[in-house]
Amino acid sequence: MKAVIFGAGQTGRGYIARYLVDKNYDISFVEINRELISKLNEDKFFNIHFYDQDRTPFVVSGFNAYYLDDQVIPLISQADLIFTAVGEQNLKYVAPYIVSSLNFRKNKAIIITNENGINPARVLRDEIKKHTTQNNYLVSQTAVFCSTVNVKGTRLDIFSQNETYYPYDCDELTTGLNLKGAVPVHNFENFLKRKIYTYNALAGIISYLGYLKGYSIYGEAANDEEISYIMDLLLKELNPALAEYFNISLKEQETFANKALTKFKNRNILDYVIKNGRDAFRKLGKTERIIAPMKIIEDHGGNADILYLNAAAALTYWKELSGNGREPLMSGTPLQELAKILDTDEENELIKKIEAFYNKIIEDRDHIKLFRLLENNR
Repeated sequence: MKAVIFGAGQTGRGYIARYLVDKNYDISFVEINRELISKLNEDKFFNIHFYDQDRTPFVVSGFNAYYLDDQVIPLISQADLIFTAVGEQNLKYVAPYIVSSLNFRKNKAIIITNENGINPARVLRDEIKKHTTQNNYLVSQTAVFCSTVNVKGTRLDIFSQNETYYPYDCDELTTGLNLKGAVPVHNFENFLKRKIYTYNALAGIISYLGYLKGYSIYGEAANDEEISYIMDLLLKELNPALAEYFNISLKEQETFANKALTKFKNRNILDYVIKNGRDAFRKLGKTERIIAPMKIIEDHGGNADILYLNAAAALTYWKELSGNGREPLMSGTPLQELAKILDTDEENELIKKIEAFYNKIIEDRDHIKLFRLLENNR
């Protein structure tokens, strides 16, 4: 059996690949990073190490790596499974190659997106439809709960959680998925929303408030006294609001959220504040981890001040790292940029409330006290 993975980064290499090795798939990575492609083809293997040392390192070998160009079209056409791990915003670059491969397929293409987003499968499906009217493909999706990070001092090795949980959209992929840990989930868009509004909302708190306080290691930020208490305060507002929004029991939502907290506070899981905060401009979007749960809490009659503060912290992160790495240069003030993202104006009540927190952050930038920021704006 053959599998193609678009993206040989931490998710593609350190998460998806081990499910496929376990089932003896021939793996082909497709990448745009030529240096990474060279390392993969030269070394021919890498190790996945596990944070809690509760599992011996997992060796991934016998793969090939290719640059994203027309040479990969025959490869894609022969794949039994096709995975994407490139970021939702980059799916449009993958779609044309998948479309070109459809002309050569003998059976239906099975594609599974592994991106964060409300419905990345729909994003890819819509991109494919721009280029073809063929229907010999399906696009399912998963939600990645597993943390992975490159092992410093090695060329390709990965640190990962010992997580064997691969939920997938079974309304689209109705024939099942023969991977260890594969769990069929109906109404997957709701499943992804709940994950983003819980796990990713908490991750955003750790990333952006941790950045304000000068943390670099994610687990240290998560265990900071102020940040830990603020997450508890947020969940008192967020859990009942999400339970009502998704029509589930409060206990079920609390269990889901507590699992996220336990993961994030595990000091054995090595991860980085800057890495988890990147793409702040995208994460400030209407359907993302800060603004969407903010509105859900307020619609439930709750207090969302913590998320207003976190939006201001995300703007600070973006402003200070603007033009560096994956943070685009700001063409206007942070509040102008946010208004543009949210398709509103600077006089909007939401923007003005975030502005109040942002101004206070700038005023106190060299001696941030999160409790004081919240108290002064309540």
